[in-house]
Amino acid sequence: MYYVIGGQYEAYNYGETNTLVGAKRMATRNEEYWDNWQGWHKPAVYEADDCEKKVNFYGEQMLPKVGVVPVSVWVDGKWEDRK
Repeated sequence: MYYVIGGQYEAYNYGETNTLVGAKRMATRNEEYWDNWQGWHKPAVYEADDCEKKVNFYGEQMLPKVGVVPVSVWVDGKWEDRK
């Protein structure tokens, strides 16, 4: 299972999927426009084992544990798998 997590100032969980391909598609559907000249960003993809329930501005949701690396991130126009 994978979680799609974005957010410029506060982490936001867009949802979960069973496949990495599905998570990348979900991230693409939920691109975020970041201010301060940051532009468009796709949320990162995390493995379920690397996330835990946390509470932030958006309420209780599954978010990355401290120090974990996303499974996949969008870099220079393509997905970069990091695990």
